[in-house]
Amino acid sequence: MAQDNIEEIKSKIDVVDLVQEYIQIKPAGTNNFKANCPFHHEKTPSFMVSRDKQIWHCFGCGEGGDIFSFVMKMEGLEFPEALRVLAKKAGVQLQYRDPALNNQKTKLQDICRYAAEFYHKILLDHPKAQSVRDYLKKRQVKDETVETWTLGFAPDAWETLSDFLIKKGFGAEDIFLAGLTVKKERGSGYYDRFRNRLMFPVRDPHGTIIGFGGRWLGPDRPEAAKYVNSPQTLIYDKSHILYGFDQAKQAIKQEKLAVVVEGYMDCIASHQAGVENVVASSGTALTLEQVKLIKRMTVNVAFAFDQDIAGDTASRRGIEVAWQEEMNTKVIRIVGAKDPDDLIKMGPELWRQAIQGAQSVMDYYFASVLGSMDVKKVENKKTAAKTLLGVIAKLSDKIEQTHYLQKLSVALSVPEDVLRDTLQKVKIRAVPEATPDQSAVHIRDRYTAIGETVVGIVLRYPSLLPQLIDQLPPEHIVDVKLQNLYKSLVVFYTEKQTFDFDAFLKSLPGDDKKSLTYAEILSLRTADEYPDADPEALEKEVRKGVKELKKRHIQGELKKIEQAMRQAEMQGDSQAIEAQSLMFSELAAELRHLEE
Repeated sequence: MAQDNIEEIKSKIDVVDLVQEYIQIKPAGTNNFKANCPFHHEKTPSFMVSRDKQIWHCFGCGEGGDIFSFVMKMEGLEFPEALRVLAKKAGVQLQYRDPALNNQKTKLQDICRYAAEFYHKILLDHPKAQSVRDYLKKRQVKDETVETWTLGFAPDAWETLSDFLIKKGFGAEDIFLAGLTVKKERGSGYYDRFRNRLMFPVRDPHGTIIGFGGRWLGPDRPEAAKYVNSPQTLIYDKSHILYGFDQAKQAIKQEKLAVVVEGYMDCIASHQAGVENVVASSGTALTLEQVKLIKRMTVNVAFAFDQDIAGDTASRRGIEVAWQEEMNTKVIRIVGAKDPDDLIKMGPELWRQAIQGAQSVMDYYFASVLGSMDVKKVENKKTAAKTLLGVIAKLSDKIEQTHYLQKLSVALSVPEDVLRDTLQKVKIRAVPEATPDQSAVHIRDRYTAIGETVVGIVLRYPSLLPQLIDQLPPEHIVDVKLQNLYKSLVVFYTEKQTFDFDAFLKSLPGDDKKSLTYAEILSLRTADEYPDADPEALEKEVRKGVKELKKRHIQGELKKIEQAMRQAEMQGDSQAIEAQSLMFSELAAELRHLEE
């Protein structure tokens, strides 16, 4: 991969625009932005993004880098995968000259892409796919929709896809690892997983095909499931994917609402009708990872599920996960049709009206539970109370909880204090909370932070550099990376007797990328922490930092002297004891002076 490809991608993708696709960021000075770090839990924002320098950095956990490292960290990708994602976003055609840039994941992605093209070609042209084309027309799926979603057909054959992919140069084992074949129970070899099915390619948030869903189109058979999905693979994890998210994310952001439906056809029909802020959960409850995916674009989500949500445990669990992430959650009622697809066939405007009329989840629960039973009967009162109190208990806001307790009290003619007492006894099944990966979080040492502050200040305000060089010897800085950067700074200023930030960066060795990025990060941090500081305040901060570092250095030297004195005592070396004692007294006096 030519280096100019990477630079071309960087020139076309702004780091601020990229980060904003994942998290909410706010302005923090000129061309700088701030947010809570997505890589560790924090209440005070310490995650910075610089448009000028095209870098990001968290001053809490120490993570940082450019657009490639951000996508790698955020998506859990290796460099070749991140390169593909960003090249596609930038519209850059990659030329793979280096085999090292193809790893196992990118190989599986290529297999899925070729498989999708194969299935799609068969659907469009093969005589045996005529019944499938007729089925799609009956479902009112337009030709352009078939193209947009790359719909396909898996023929009723055992090895057709396998043979095609092997001719493309892929190994049978890799095709299996992509989830497209199944190992034979007897003997060796594989057979195609998808046969006689309408194929729905499943894409990741960036539009890369990573798996498939296949709908059975043959006669009813006990052994033929209506839908078969790709198994868990190196590139496909169902709990992390929402069908259609790659095509819906911009509309979700624009409409400030994500609509979640159950089926592939519900999602496709909605997009075809012009309502594009819609994704499909593929018939399962939302997971924490899927909710976080939506939360990148909006905090508002509306569910349009076929079944009775109030009575469905899996659906309720998905809603509770959305609540856990503090999402504004609503339910869309489908009236006069069995699902969104049918409602859209009756009239796209009916679907839009249903979305606009979405109820809060709690109001939906009340209407669904209380509307289906006679609450004058004590048995029904107990059932309704048990169901609704179990939901009310999940509400974290006490005011909202009280509101619905009062509403339930009126509906059941049961005193509020009785319901509240019962509420305390309800066993709440806790939704597992996401825990940050503590192993990935590195909290900076206090003295490293102090050193970074003073070096960062002089990088940003070089008039203070002579004072710092005069007062702070490099050995007073403990962190090796920071000490090396400071040494380079001292050498540069000593030679030039002036300081220019860009010239300093260019003076660093060509292979010293880490120091170059580190210098930019420290300058970024200073711009954030001292945006309008006056020279006197900055000088005071530098003096304070130098003093702390000097104290830390002296304390370390005193410990070394104590060890040397103990060693001299063990050896009976009186001259060494006397010399070490004198040094100890001098340093101790200097330390006392600093602490006064």
